[in-house]
Amino acid sequence: MKRHPNISVRTSEHVTAASACISEQDIKKWFEGIKQYLKEEGSYDILSDPTRIFNGDETGFSLCPKTKAVLAPKGCKDVYEVSVGNSKENLTVMFVFSAAGVMCYLMVVYNYKRIPQNILSSVPSNWGIGLSDSGWMKSETFYEFIANIFHPFLVQNNIKLPVILFVDGHKSHLTYQLSTLCSDLQIILVALYPNSTRILQPADVAAFRPLKEGWKRGVFEWRKQNCSMAAVTKMSVVTIQVLLVFIKIQDCVLDVDIV
Repeated sequence: MKRHPNISVRTSEHVTAASACISEQDIKKWFEGIKQYLKEEGSYDILSDPTRIFNGDETGFSLCPKTKAVLAPKGCKDVYEVSVGNSKENLTVMFVFSAAGVMCYLMVVYNYKRIPQNILSSVPSNWGIGLSDSGWMKSETFYEFIANIFHPFLVQNNIKLPVILFVDGHKSHLTYQLSTLCSDLQIILVALYPNSTRILQPADVAAFRPLKEGWKRGVFEWRKQNCSMAAVTKMSVVTIQVLLVFIKIQDCVLDVDIV
């Protein structure tokens, strides 16, 4: 380290062998393929209009977020934090951002057969509620999001069609029924280059980190104001209230550069 001052200690990121083999040439070729497709379809002007370029992805928010550094007596070897609620439980939320920094209405996914009334009454009317056995996104839920949330958002905001929507290559995003729907609604659905979402997924690279930090601060603040041992659960309307507060704060600072 003394002999090479240009070297610093960094935390390495674990990637799969397939992801490690992705080259800059592969990514540039993928972009060129998209440009060529848009030219053939007569929609190349989309790339010059950031309001028509979108990126979508779902993520999980921990209902029991972990703290990082805490204050403790010097020499204390064991520092514990009592888990409030289920530390492994997450709330899945579907996000779509535009290259202009505008966020579409959300969809919150629950692992219920029937949504409790207190949750239904707390969710904003322009948000979506999805149901799945696992609590994660599935093809039917994503279809509902495109048909009932994303497309109405485009219409209400007078966004010129067609638009382009970049998503990852998860099987829930790439069904025949969804492809047909997107064609009818003038939504060009494009899957990101395989095994490269850590590089090409704007939601992961730029947007989700500040959103999750805001979520964590919101949950901790709610605990302070109520009870330090109070738990945030999916059944509680607090999850939606906290989500609403930090979404409003972060909405004005989002800056997603897709192309």
